[in-house]
Amino acid sequence: MERPSRGFRAAIRRLTTSRPRSGRGARRSKWLKWVVTPVVILALLYLAVSFYIVDSALDAEANPLEERPEDFALAYEDVEFSPRGWPLLTLRGWWIPAPDARATVIRVHGIDSNRSSALGTVPALVEGGYSVLAFDLRGHGESDLAQMGAGLHERDDLLGAVDYVIDERSAEPGAIFLYGRSYGAAIVLMSGWNEPAVAGVYADSAFASLSELVVQEVARRTSAPSWLASVLRPGVVLMARLSKGLDIENVHPAEDAARYPYAIGLAHCDEDDRIPISNLDRIRAEVRHPPRLIVYEGCSHADAWDDYPHLYEADLIAYLDERLGG
Repeated sequence: MERPSRGFRAAIRRLTTSRPRSGRGARRSKWLKWVVTPVVILALLYLAVSFYIVDSALDAEANPLEERPEDFALAYEDVEFSPRGWPLLTLRGWWIPAPDARATVIRVHGIDSNRSSALGTVPALVEGGYSVLAFDLRGHGESDLAQMGAGLHERDDLLGAVDYVIDERSAEPGAIFLYGRSYGAAIVLMSGWNEPAVAGVYADSAFASLSELVVQEVARRTSAPSWLASVLRPGVVLMARLSKGLDIENVHPAEDAARYPYAIGLAHCDEDDRIPISNLDRIRAEVRHPPRLIVYEGCSHADAWDDYPHLYEADLIAYLDERLGG
C-alpha cells in the first residue's frame, strides 16, 4: 500500500490545525470583552434595581385596625363583599348607616393603611345624612391577601363596593359618592367617571401619574439624584409589566379626572412632600369643569383633616350637598 504523499499530509495538517488569531482579530475580541461585558452587567443591574423598586412599591402591608366605629359612638355592621369580577376575593368593611340617609359615601383609604384611617371624619358625614361604607382594599387591613394592582385592580374593589351598597343596602344610583385619600384618592378618580351610579368624587391628596410618582419616590427615599431616578422610569415600567402583569403607564388619575362630566372635589396640603402639590396642579389643569378645590396651608401629606378638622369636614359635606342638590 502506497503512503500518502508529503504534499497530501501537509494539506491535512493545515485543515486540522487551528490557525492562530491575527493581530487584528485578537484586538477585536479583546475590545468586545471589555465593552460588551460591562454593558451586560449594567443592564442586568438596571433591571434588578427596577424590579426591586416595583416589588417594594406594590407590596402592601396589612396593618391592624387602630380604631372602630364604636369609638365614635357610631352604629355599624361588619360586612363582606367581592370586587367586581373577582368572586373568589373577599373584602371586609363596615356599613355605618345614617338615620334617614339622603345618600351614601364610600371611603377609600391610602396605601398600607386600612378602613380605620381618619375614621373621625365619619360622624360628621352621618350627622349630615350620609351613610358610609368604609372597607379595606385587597391586601390591606382584614381583606383577603392579594397582590396590589397599582390602582388598576383596586378599581374593581371600589366598583364592587358600589355594587354592594346598591344590591345589599338599597343605595340609590345617582346618590352614591366616592371619597378617597392619597392612594385612595387616585383610585376614586380612576373609578367614578365611568360608573353611572356615582354622583360625585372627592379626592384628597391624589397623585397625577403613578410612573412619575415612582420616580419622585426613588429620588425622595434614596440619595439618587433626580436625573438617575428619571433614568430608572423605563425599567420600572418594563418590570411592572413583566413581573406583575401591570401597565403602570395606564395609572394616570389626571387623565381620568378629565373624563368627568361634572365638577369633582379636590383637596391637598401645600407642604406635602410625598405627593407634592404639583400633582394637584396637574389634575386641576385637566378637568373639564372647575372643581371644588381647597389647599390647606402648613400641613404634610394627607394631614388636612388632622390639622383642620372642622374646615375639612365642612368643605367635604358642602361638596356632597352641592352634587346631591344638582
